[in-house]
Amino acid sequence: MERRRQVLVVTKGHAYDRNAFSAMLDSLEAVTCTQVEQPAAQAHFAGNAPARWDAFLMYDMPGYEFHPDHTPPRLIDPPEDFRRDFLHLVERGHGFVFLHHALAAWPTWEEYGSVMGGRFRFVRDERHPDSGYRHDVVQRISVAAPGHPVLDGLDDGFQIQDEVYLAEVCAERVTPLLVTDVELTDRTVWSTWNAVLGRRDSNDGWSHPPSAGVVAWVREHPRSRIVYIQFGDSQAAFANVGFRRLLANALHWVSERGADR
Repeated sequence: MERRRQVLVVTKGHAYDRNAFSAMLDSLEAVTCTQVEQPAAQAHFAGNAPARWDAFLMYDMPGYEFHPDHTPPRLIDPPEDFRRDFLHLVERGHGFVFLHHALAAWPTWEEYGSVMGGRFRFVRDERHPDSGYRHDVVQRISVAAPGHPVLDGLDDGFQIQDEVYLAEVCAERVTPLLVTDVELTDRTVWSTWNAVLGRRDSNDGWSHPPSAGVVAWVREHPRSRIVYIQFGDSQAAFANVGFRRLLANALHWVSERGADR
């Protein structure tokens, strides 16, 4: 029997259905998940604490202070010791799975996005357009890397209803695992910056390069195994059998860090 993986699940920073999310985690085969919110979770990245965990599942979105009056959010830098601890774990070869809105975490820390292999941007600036979103999209997911262990049992892909992103992907640093059949352009999704400013479902003044539709990838790294999966917005997604299988596969695979290094 395969050993149960001990996974630290890092949360907070974005609303989600806690009961549905926890039910999904409980369903994962041979995986035991312990949820800890930011910033308390940062203690698990320091000293000898990471030795307890086979993998980290990042489902958090720290780094913002949003305002109810729809003024621009205040961006918050990560603590220096957390930066150091996180990068030390990556260089040591620890396993990470980043899920859904984690792609937007720590917006002022560009190296964090580089580790993930992409970046979802809530904020528009002179150098970067904001990213795009659309909720509850029924989509067909196809395999882009046949035979990869993260895709075990998913050769035929699957259908899912979930949010889609139009966001940056560092194509030269990642291996695509899955692609969606949804067209992702600034004509088919909504501007996130406009939504932050209280203009939901508006694309006024917004443009963004189209996406190739990659919704899961492996971030190529010389030591660590790192996977990003875009799904994880809704109760329907959490209950999806294909998504559950994908997430379990990813957590087991990143837990075997160093096996082929």
